Formats: sequence, structure tokens, C-alpha cells
Amino acid sequence: MTQATPQGRPLDDDLTGRVLAATRESLEDVGFVNLRIERVASAVGCSKTAIYRRWPTKAELVASAILDRVTLGETPDTGDVVEDLVEHAWQHLTNFKHDGEPKPKHNRTMLAMFDAEVIPLIEDRYMKKRHVMGREILARAVARGQLDSQLDQDLIIDAIAGLTLFRLSIKPDTKVRNDAELKDSYRTLVRSLVASPG
Repeated sequence: MTQATPQGRPLDDDLTGRVLAATRESLEDVGFVNLRIERVASAVGCSKTAIYRRWPTKAELVASAILDRVTLGETPDTGDVVEDLVEHAWQHLTNFKHDGEPKPKHNRTMLAMFDAEVIPLIEDRYMKKRHVMGREILARAVARGQLDSQLDQDLIIDAIAGLTLFRLSIKPDTKVRNDAELKDSYRTLVRSLVASPG
């Protein structure tokens, strides 16, 4: 299956996938600042024009490479606000952990997310949508009487997302031994965030 450029010319999906994979490899090797479109094109065996036809800027290419393997997922609805928020956070964590793959040596692909040119693209295409899903969980919890309507919902969502990003980018090696312990650490955080002030 192919997609079309704004000019109507079809794009080769296989080439698109190979460019995004090569971009991730190059990012991990040299980081965002030192990434060169020429190097990606050479690794894939295509022209720079073929890349720029799909992504007009390096930031667009990098954002697409990062989000290529990311899915929004469904908004959890377990009936319990704590478990819903834990599952919501878990979706976000697993989007970027890529279990089963070799652990990156430098984590430069993840750090590229925070470049000033890249982060607005990631925010617009992914983070804002995830935030809306989190607000849906909290609004449902308020309607059920599980959550105080006076709590700062944006702060709750941002705190949970902040923990995830910290563990993925700054401190990827946590002391927890397995996924069950990691989820428990999220439950501890979430319970404190949604507790009604005394």
C-alpha cells in the first residue's frame, strides 16, 4: 500500500519504513544535533529528495521516526480510577520501552524528543491526545464519585507522565525487578495523587 505526497505522487511505504528505521539508528549513534539527512539517505540507498518529499525538515523526520512505533491505545475503563490511571501510564511507558529489543547504549533517540524543534511536534501528535485520554479517565471518576472534583486534574496527569518520562530518559534503570513491581510503584504514586485532601 502506498500513500500520496501533497503533490499527488505516490510514496513507497517500504522505503518510508526503512528511512524511519535508519533515522532511529542514526539518532542513537549521533543524536539529533549531529544527525544528517545525507547519512540516512546513504544508509537506505535513496536520495535526499526522497526523504525531503516525505518530511520537509529534520525535526519532522525525527518526530515521525520516534512516533512510528507508538500507538495511542484505548482509554482504560476498569471501574477504578487508580487502575485506569496505572493502565494509562503503562500504555505510555510501553510505547517507548520496546521490550525485547536491545537496550540502547546512549538513549539518544529518546532524548531527541526534548529538542526544541521536535518536542512541539511530539506534543501535538501524541502528548495532547494522551492528555485528553487522561482527562476522560478523571472526568469519569468524578462522575462515579471516586475523585474529588476540586483536585487539579492536569497536575495529576502531568505528574504521572513526568514519572514515565523521567524513567525512560533520565533514569531508565529503576530498582524494581519486574513489571509487577513497576506497576505497583505507579499505583503508589497514583493513590497519593487522587487522594482527597484532608
